[in-house]
Amino acid sequence: MSTAAQPVREDAPLPGRGERVFLDGLPGGPWPTVVEGRDGDLLAIAPPRSGGRPVELPLGRELTVAYSVREVPCEVDARLVDVPCPEHPGAYVARVSGGARRLQRREAVRVPVGLLALARLGDEGDPDPDAAIGAITENLSAGGALLRSARALEAGRELRLSVRCGGGAGTLDLAGRVVRCDRQGEGERPWRLAIAFHDMPPADEDRLVRFLFERQRELRRRAAGLD
Repeated sequence: MSTAAQPVREDAPLPGRGERVFLDGLPGGPWPTVVEGRDGDLLAIAPPRSGGRPVELPLGRELTVAYSVREVPCEVDARLVDVPCPEHPGAYVARVSGGARRLQRREAVRVPVGLLALARLGDEGDPDPDAAIGAITENLSAGGALLRSARALEAGRELRLSVRCGGGAGTLDLAGRVVRCDRQGEGERPWRLAIAFHDMPPADEDRLVRFLFERQRELRRRAAGLD
């Protein structure tokens, strides 16, 4: 990359080579991809792919690069620039502007959304009707979910949770564990279950994070009166 790279004040560390990032604020995004290299305030970023083909991104466009450092989500503002990058042919180059920001821990960054969910407690095909519990999400994150359920479950109980996100995310089938259960009044679903996800495949995490980005964007537009 160009030797004109400038130092960056890092409130949080910038992503390094091989780290997974999301490019938010671009058409069709957010796009999952990886960092191929870094030189000062310049990041060499592999072209994201859709349907097995590289996605063409608009040069000069401002964007946000989102990533995690030891499970803590971070983001930094950047712009796609036309800078030669012979060390990484075909890579896009993003020039960082300002310092990287640490956000809340991933598990605490929850997006309010009501989705149909099904918690399966037994093995697939278990004949016990109590082995499957219908629920509705109150909020959702890449680290877990808060559910409203008709049935209480003890903390530590392992389960698989199918969440119907719809759209491009489709239905996600995730492994989880109950970390908290409390009663919230009466009604059809009086129990509130806090679920922590674990062992999530990277492809499912990409789908979930992309869905959450899109939901957050929709909520911001509504709050600004744009929808």
